[in-house]
Amino acid sequence: MKKIFFLLLGVSLSAAAMAQTNPVKKEEMKDLRTDVREKKAAKHKVNKDLSHARIGKAIKDHKEVAEENKDIRKDAKQLKRHHVDHPVAKAKRQVRVQDDARKDHTN
Repeated sequence: MKKIFFLLLGVSLSAAAMAQTNPVKKEEMKDLRTDVREKKAAKHKVNKDLSHARIGKAIKDHKEVAEENKDIRKDAKQLKRHHVDHPVAKAKRQVRVQDDARKDHTN
């Protein structure tokens, strides 16, 4: 009787532990980091166009930045539902760390 009890207790504890891990957070965070990188590149493109006095092209590129902002807000809401605090700030920080690490290995 004890063996069955401990077996069921062990199974229930392991099932509870598995239920707490959430692979959706990792995927959403990766998607958010990608959106942050794309937004940074698009903003750079807009500023370059403006500095070269290409107003029409800058306006078109700015629409791309607005789309990235929408994607970032959508992903941030999803992550907040999964109890991640300040997801955009975390994503920006992770992007900065990854980019710095990439630069260090190229030299």
